[in-house]
Amino acid sequence: MQRFYSPSLGTTYFPAMHASIPDDAVPISEVLYLSVIANPPMDKVRSHDANGLPILIDPPRLQPVYDAQTARINAACESAITAGFWSSALGTRHQYSSELNDQLNLTGAVLAGLDTLFACRDEAGVREFRPHTYAQIRQVGEDFTLIKQQLLQKAYALKQQLDDALSAGDLDALEAVKW
Repeated sequence: MQRFYSPSLGTTYFPAMHASIPDDAVPISEVLYLSVIANPPMDKVRSHDANGLPILIDPPRLQPVYDAQTARINAACESAITAGFWSSALGTRHQYSSELNDQLNLTGAVLAGLDTLFACRDEAGVREFRPHTYAQIRQVGEDFTLIKQQLLQKAYALKQQLDDALSAGDLDALEAVKW
């Protein structure tokens, strides 16, 4: 029985069973069908050669690259979030720390709803506890939330690029995604 293989669809066809066969389908032998399509080794994946005939190849090494790139993006995002941020809530720019403990302290200060002393650096780099009204500490919290959301959205967009590249099997596109 004559078989055909369509490289664009990765499917075999029998003229006796299929009313239409794709234009790119090429005839394949029974031996090729059995070795490449019906019983391929577990450590190989199907592809096709320049003539459209099915062949077995080593699987692309995309998942480790994807995993490493995802980890790099996550680390870069976390680093950017915890690197500190600037706010003008006090009337002039001050830098606030944003390590996880600092984030918890800021959230606690905002939730308390009170005027408070809160540590920050002025533009000269002098770090001290400065008085903040509730409105000011809330503004600091809102400024940080905005910056954090922007960084998380950037990481999400980059990871979507990674997902798309992995789905397409595009190693170059995977490696090209950078923070």
